[in-house]
Amino acid sequence: MTISYFTWSYPDIEWNWDTINTKDIHFPSNFAWGTATAAHQVEGNNTNNNWYQWEHSFDEHGNSRIHNADKSGIAVDHWNQYSDDITLMQNIGVNHYRFSVEWSRIEPTEGNYDLDALLHYRKICEELIDANITPVITLHHFTHPIWFEEMGAFEDDRNIDYFVRFSELVFNELMDLVPIWCTFNEPSVFVAQGYFNGVFPPGKKSPTLAGRVLENMLNAHVKTYRKLKLIPNSKNIKIGIVKNIFQFDPLRRWNILDWAFSKILNDVYTNSPLKFLKTGHSSFYMPGMVDNQMSNPDAVGTLDFIGLNYYSRMHVKGKLNPSEPFVFDTRSHDIKTDMGYPVYAEGFYRALKTISKMEIPIYVTENGLADHNDTIRPIFINRYLYAMNKALKDSIDIRGYFYWSLMDNFEWAEGFSMKFGLYEVDLTTQERRLREGSRPFLDMVNKRGADPRGYLVNVGEMAPDFTMEYTTGEKVKLSELRGKVVVLQFTASWCSVCRLEMPHLEKDVWQAFKDDNVLLVGIDRDEPLETVIEFQKEIGTTYPLALDPKANIFGLFADKNSGVTRNVVIDQNGKIVFLTRLFEEEEYQEMLKKIKSLL
Repeated sequence: MTISYFTWSYPDIEWNWDTINTKDIHFPSNFAWGTATAAHQVEGNNTNNNWYQWEHSFDEHGNSRIHNADKSGIAVDHWNQYSDDITLMQNIGVNHYRFSVEWSRIEPTEGNYDLDALLHYRKICEELIDANITPVITLHHFTHPIWFEEMGAFEDDRNIDYFVRFSELVFNELMDLVPIWCTFNEPSVFVAQGYFNGVFPPGKKSPTLAGRVLENMLNAHVKTYRKLKLIPNSKNIKIGIVKNIFQFDPLRRWNILDWAFSKILNDVYTNSPLKFLKTGHSSFYMPGMVDNQMSNPDAVGTLDFIGLNYYSRMHVKGKLNPSEPFVFDTRSHDIKTDMGYPVYAEGFYRALKTISKMEIPIYVTENGLADHNDTIRPIFINRYLYAMNKALKDSIDIRGYFYWSLMDNFEWAEGFSMKFGLYEVDLTTQERRLREGSRPFLDMVNKRGADPRGYLVNVGEMAPDFTMEYTTGEKVKLSELRGKVVVLQFTASWCSVCRLEMPHLEKDVWQAFKDDNVLLVGIDRDEPLETVIEFQKEIGTTYPLALDPKANIFGLFADKNSGVTRNVVIDQNGKIVFLTRLFEEEEYQEMLKKIKSLL
């Protein structure tokens, strides 16, 4: 019985990749495809934060903290070149971009705010939206102001309110542009590297302090979530946290020390924060080192989604040595990245299964590899996308995937030596060049829109959310119309078929059903207000028309290169139930039947 149990439960699954077709995978048409960066790693000239201070300090032996004594400097100058970098995103076809705002730029000294810096981030968001790319913001990605560090940062629970105050300021300024927010990036990594291993600032090695910092960061998330959700019009904005999962597997199947240390590490690193966020209670426990009981009932319900960062795993080998109780190892057959960890897509699948127990939507907020030769990248992308697709087929609620990273960057303690980017960056000229190894990612992203009619959405999917402005000036968000049957008619004054169809929609839909909780809205493609008003007057319709500058609403539903004259029927729950193209009699009658069936 014992042998059978351990064989069944051993976590180290491996698939036979020689028999797997990694290309035969498909994702929902409304799946979020994105890339990700972090402010300090790409912006350049962040001189007021804890990491700048760390880069310019030395360890007890007089050695630089950073590989090759690198300094972030101008990094890859994303602060100045963000417009060009948005064009790079458009070129690869992504529709989301996750980035962090730099606290130390916005609040360089305590209580003093640089509103120009805040305006800069607003311009980035506006340009992203103009490019039909959804901005996703992270409020804390390993960096904070020097003044906050000198106050003890998250070592002191009294400092939590400083982070909440900063978060509220940024949220108020950008919430109208940003629908998805992450409070913290990888608090477990921040704690492990900064308070266990001492290779991130503040460079301490104290399990007790590590437990306290983790608890305070999780409580800071809770307090921030509650505070932001009190702000008017924040109800439909998604707020979550980003959790890294890095599995620790026993190296030897039958060695009890390997099992014991693997369990301890997985509990501390992964299970403890997840349990706290789900139940409000957890512990940060390492035998003989720390036993920190964490409790905050208010934590329950403070996640609209969870972000998963996944890269790989390590095997744990226990040792009968109190000064070094375990070491990390890899297998001889592993394909290893430049960071030293293996390509292990099976672990990505396992991580998605683990985090699905939170029972909330999942965004894969980071996944990628360092590969300066660009030889492993295609293998990595194909296998990891296959693993994610397998998880989707198992009904795990994955809403999107963000590749790390858009371009090469300053990789923390590794400096500029690690090459994660889809785009290679020449650090001398700042020239960006697409890596050939990135092609599998581009191929998958650009499978969207394969519908012969140009639709990017399918019947049965939730309709993408957006805000429309009527010709009257009234603004309405689609998600606010739940409970109504909504018919979106994409139209334009120059479209002859639209002109033919609109009187029929007026009679058969608007006049017939407007008193039955049905809303018909014409979405006019990229025409000025005066033209749209005159257009409606000329046609003689009375149902509301909304403006669609740059066809950004249209682009959520269909390829912008395809034409108007199409209707989207959305049921009372926000789900797409019917799609039309052109004014075809049979299809039109089927649409009317569908609308009637919903009433």
